[in-house]
Amino acid sequence: MSLKKTLENYSKSNMYPFHMPGHKRQMDGVCKIDMTEVDGVDDLHDANGVIDEEQRRMAKLFGADESRILVGGSTVGNLASIYACCNEGDYIVIQRNSHKSVYNAVMLRHLKCEYIEAELLENGIFKAVTMEQVKSTVEKVDVIPKAVVITSPTYEGFHAPIKEISEYCHDKGIILIVDQAHGAHLGFNDEFKGSAVGLADITIQSLHKTLPSLTQTAAMHITGNRINSGRVSAALDIFETSSPSYVLMNSISNCLDIMENSRELFSDYVDNLHDFYATSGELKYLKLMTDEIEKKDPGKLVISTENTDITGVELAKILREKYELETELSSFAYVLAMTSIMDTKEGFARLKIALKEIDDTLTAGHIDVPNLKLNYKKVMETFRAKAGGEKEIPLAQAEGKVSSAMVCLYPPGAPIIVPGEEISQEAIMVIHEAKAKGLHVTGMDMERETISVVN
Repeated sequence: MSLKKTLENYSKSNMYPFHMPGHKRQMDGVCKIDMTEVDGVDDLHDANGVIDEEQRRMAKLFGADESRILVGGSTVGNLASIYACCNEGDYIVIQRNSHKSVYNAVMLRHLKCEYIEAELLENGIFKAVTMEQVKSTVEKVDVIPKAVVITSPTYEGFHAPIKEISEYCHDKGIILIVDQAHGAHLGFNDEFKGSAVGLADITIQSLHKTLPSLTQTAAMHITGNRINSGRVSAALDIFETSSPSYVLMNSISNCLDIMENSRELFSDYVDNLHDFYATSGELKYLKLMTDEIEKKDPGKLVISTENTDITGVELAKILREKYELETELSSFAYVLAMTSIMDTKEGFARLKIALKEIDDTLTAGHIDVPNLKLNYKKVMETFRAKAGGEKEIPLAQAEGKVSSAMVCLYPPGAPIIVPGEEISQEAIMVIHEAKAKGLHVTGMDMERETISVVN
């Protein structure tokens, strides 16, 4: 019996709850299935009943040897996987534009780090890393790194050649961890390639990003014998709440039900995408970014404003205020609209009409995008920069100082400045430009324009 059905039955029973949570299931809605670890509903941190069965069902569905339910998003998966696979002082190789949770794991585990530099397109989008970029970075390190962490697909949907990278890493005895937060839907239809499950040692996926599941729900998939399961469990005990939400786990159970019978949903989804991409030929100035499905996820609609007279932020504002369409991300010269099997034909039609109407109002132009592939000078490892004693100073006085802050454009959460690096004039200029264009900058006080530096 699934966890979803177990919780449903429990909510209908005559069992009185002299236990947490304090609402005592006397409130409507999800409170009826909001449980604690009582007999019959298992314990996520020591799963040997219905949750264990759900994790086995998940592994079979996604093609992993072992899967773990996560209720703290891919952030928990990134933290736990790196913590479990590495020991203090180990070397690790990560993408320079990794999500901040990857950097936080490196910092918490006191790891030495080398960065893979991904290609940056003119419109400010980072592509996925290549085999050559991974190899050249690994070979920079005097010792074999313990792990390589890559992001695939990227926020905008670009795929890395995971099979090649996996073979290379395993030949070298290196653990491969793939942050696939944006790829839980991959592998369920031929139009959606690039799943890392079965190739990487650990694949982390956010179910809530691209599948029908509540925010914070995610999964960790383990393949092969290079990963110590006990260490993964110990790491999850550290980073994941000791009171995991049964509402979230119920959502995962429901999501698995849907995915086991998702063929028709994916078929309709693919038809909607094909119809939408045909719009590209009808636009004069806006541009839909396309690539082969082996290289880019078609479900990520990247709408470029690079050759128009408006920024991505301005396009997103028009879509929001005039057409009541909210997009996932807006940047200097593009907007990202995320889609899934749950999107409707009407939704796609509304976006198509809106883009055509907006395009008719635009003129040819060129949006200047600051160079986000910044030169950086690493002075110390991140954990040393966060060891304490830092101070806040005005950003205008920060050039040449060593940052103790991680400053990111959010979303997607990739850093402009990493703790332990010298703050460059280039980075300061990007921050000013982002603020001027209305992008969200995290990691520093943007109102007072101060930043934390190593004292």
